[in-house]
This record gives sequence, C-alpha cells and structure tokens, in this order.
Amino acid sequence: MSNWKLTVSAPASTVSMGNISDYLNTQQAISSPIDSFYKSRNELLAAITPAFAGSHANVVSLVLVGLISCTENYFREVMSGIIAICPKAKEKSAQKTVNLATAWFGYGNIEKGAFENTSFSDKKAITDNLKNFIGYEIKKNNQLVQPLEEFARLCEMRHAIVHSSGLLAGKNAIKLNLPSSKDAVKIELGFAELQEAAEICTSLVCSSNIELFSYIGKRWLHEWPSTPAYSAANMNELFKKVWRLFFSEIDNAGGRIQNTLSPIKTRNLLSRTNAA
Repeated sequence: MSNWKLTVSAPASTVSMGNISDYLNTQQAISSPIDSFYKSRNELLAAITPAFAGSHANVVSLVLVGLISCTENYFREVMSGIIAICPKAKEKSAQKTVNLATAWFGYGNIEKGAFENTSFSDKKAITDNLKNFIGYEIKKNNQLVQPLEEFARLCEMRHAIVHSSGLLAGKNAIKLNLPSSKDAVKIELGFAELQEAAEICTSLVCSSNIELFSYIGKRWLHEWPSTPAYSAANMNELFKKVWRLFFSEIDNAGGRIQNTLSPIKTRNLLSRTNAA
C-alpha cells in the first residue's frame, strides 16, 4: 500500500546547488553611489513594459523590492564612503562594533562592514544610521523628510511582498492608514505604480546625495583642517575625494545637473559662501 503521507501533495525532488559560481557575477566598481543606484534602477525598469506589467503583476511587485534594495545600497555605499574619507565620521563611528565577516571585503573596504547587518528598508534605520555614524541629523524642515515618508510607505508594501507573498499584514495596513478589511488584501502594482515607486526612490536618493554633499563639504571647510589626521594635508586633494563620492557622471551626461561647475570652481564657491 502506498505511503499515506504522499496523499496530499507531490513528492519532493532531490536537488542541490551545482557550482555556486554559476549564480554569481563580479561587478566593476562604479565611481559614485548615486550612479550605482541609477544603473541598478535603470536595469530593473528596462525589464518591465506596460504590456508585461498588465499580465505579470507578481513580477512587477518583485521589481519594487529590487528598487528598494537599490535605494538601501545607496545609503550603505554613501555612508561607508563618508566614513572612509571624513575624520569626524570616523570619530563618530569608532565606538560601533564591526562584524568579523567584514574581513571578506579586504583591506581598504572595511568601512562597508559597519552596515553588514543593517537593513535600510526602514525610515528609522536610515535616520538613525545617518545620525549615529555620520553625525547628520534630519530635522523637522529638512528636505529629506517628505521623500523619507513616501519611501517608508513603499517599505511597508515591500514587507508584505517579501514575507507574505504580497498579502498585507495588519501592522503594515495600519501604518499605511488603510481601512479595515475582512478579506485578504494583496499588493499588486501596475506599470504606472512601478514608475511612481521608482520616482519616490530616486527622489530620496537625489535629495540625500545633495544634502550629504553639502554637509560633508562644510565639514571639509570648517572641521577637517583642525583634525590631527588632516591638519597638514592637502585640502584641495581631500575635496576631490568628497566630489568623487557624490558626483554623478550619469546626471552630468544627461544634462540634469543644474549648476555645472568644475570641482575647483565648486570648491571655491563653497569656500566663499560658507566662510566662517
């Protein structure tokens, strides 16, 4: 007689992963975190057409997860980049613990390990880490407040997509201010909603990039020269490091930078307008 356990569903197949390298691909480093975000975002959006979105709603939802992941990675990269060049951020982050798994990154990239166990798919995680590692505090009238609020709403939907196959949990529905429902509510995005979500992520990254560039630029001007590590350093060379961390080659090529100045002219303008 057949095993009674096999009467409810198909038997499991025996399968194991082959060569793990077949699942991986080495990526060339991109000059700035914002350009890394743009590249990943564009690759995701290019895969979805209006027709495809209309018949593959579940796939569109997974692309939303990818967009949020791109945004998370921007914060991970830009914060680790700031710690690498800013003595005040180094001082701020010196008391934080680092997972020994960060040794995998190798010498010169150890700053990435500060965020090894951190998820940035949460408004509080972004604000807390900016404050605790960088010293940047998002206050009430900061231009990041509104993009962060919108991003937080996307993150509530992401939670449902990742953890419950798109079915909205009660706590997520409450945070989204949705009315009570006796029936299950599932996250389903169309093409227009996906584009809107991408704009929200882009808005947060762009506003953060400008705000953090301004913040670190002023530190370069007023605080770095008095630190023991940089007191005798070439401050112009150090500003180039700041510039390279935040400058977008993609925006520059697309004519989207409003004030197109060279690093030297930007440095001089910063020095004049923010003189002590």
